[in-house]
Amino acid sequence: MKNASKLVIEALEKVVCTSVHDENPIARYFDSSYQQVVDGHELGYNDFIKHMETLKSLAARINLTVRSVVSEGDTVFTHHFVEVEKLEGEKSEFEVLARFTVLSGKIIRCEELTRMITGGINDRDFGSKR
Repeated sequence: MKNASKLVIEALEKVVCTSVHDENPIARYFDSSYQQVVDGHELGYNDFIKHMETLKSLAARINLTVRSVVSEGDTVFTHHFVEVEKLEGEKSEFEVLARFTVLSGKIIRCEELTRMITGGINDRDFGSKR
């Protein structure tokens, strides 16, 4: 089994940063019991799938820059930045602080704070948009 921090970073790269929506990588990295809380909004596994589908329908490109990762046991904290180029060419950037919980080789929970650095008013909820 991969260590938890490598699993989380790989999941972010394979699930978030791809341009095409595909549920297979989501199922590979995220448990079906997955729960996410983003800026106070709760998403279950199916909500997360819908969230990813929505992001892929809006974005031409999503880039991830990880500034730091700290891992202890089943917990991984990340500080990362996400740059989004929408289909119309508009760009947004977000700073993300996240706590992931990993169990049996899959992510089961994420508690996340997302702050928009640049972007339009309609992008504020990009971290939980469905």
